[in-house]
Amino acid sequence: MTGRLQPGSEFAGFRVQRRLGVGGMSEVYLVLGRGHDRLEALKILDRDASLSPRLRSKFRMEAAVATQLVHPNIVSVHEHGEFEHQLWMSMHYVDGYSAARLVARGQIALDVSRVARIVAEVAKGLDYAHSHGVVHRDVKPANILISTERIDGYEQVLLSDWGIARMLDDSTPLAAGGTVMASIPYAAPELLRGGELSAQTDVYGLGATLVELATGRTPYPLSTPLAITAAHLTAEPPAVTRRRRSLPRGLDAVVARALAKEPSDRFQTCIELSDAVAAAVAAGVPEPPTRRSPFTRSRWLKFS
Repeated sequence: MTGRLQPGSEFAGFRVQRRLGVGGMSEVYLVLGRGHDRLEALKILDRDASLSPRLRSKFRMEAAVATQLVHPNIVSVHEHGEFEHQLWMSMHYVDGYSAARLVARGQIALDVSRVARIVAEVAKGLDYAHSHGVVHRDVKPANILISTERIDGYEQVLLSDWGIARMLDDSTPLAAGGTVMASIPYAAPELLRGGELSAQTDVYGLGATLVELATGRTPYPLSTPLAITAAHLTAEPPAVTRRRRSLPRGLDAVVARALAKEPSDRFQTCIELSDAVAAAVAAGVPEPPTRRSPFTRSRWLKFS
């Protein structure tokens, strides 16, 4: 692992403020940018991972992809390089938290209007990426950042972590040695099969994210990766209103289409999905029909 950088120390010209987090092969620090006082997030590939040609290639791919994506709903990469045999990239710093923290799995579900807005903001970023020939492949609440800074009264929503993103025209096989890079609870069937990717692969991931944000649980909350994979491939999409009866009934049809097994049966764009969510939320939950007393009509018949 990278020796932990201390506040006040420097790395590649960045001055470290504090560590923000640590992952399986990298650490992220809050830093002051090179030549200016703007706060940035600095992601550093650890020393062991930096010795792996495969992991170095993956890190460089993430940096190269994210650098070309400049959009209000995407965490942008400013620079990337190598310092003392370790790869790094500097990114836009989001002072906030992930959408995964908003949902205590199985216990707390978000207000449906807030869910619709988060989905809509992420959809904008995804469709922008698709228009540039990039598919994210790892859409999930943990990769959606909510900024505490508000603009015009609204929280900012940004999509992060392009570590397994790829170009839509990349013909490199998705699976090697039986292993597929994916977050299984949110992965589209074609991703799990190692098949051809499209914008609809991210539509599926956004649909799975919608389910979790709205209900507090992933689409198929099963006990093993094998069981979850089988469910993605064969099980019917969940009816979210059975999990949470206060949800608009129209969301069931939205989820069913977003999580269709065949990409061609899904929404064509992520914004089309988010528009359907907004329409379902606007329609609301129909009021139950008024139940009349069984005695009302009988009395009318008796005295007419």
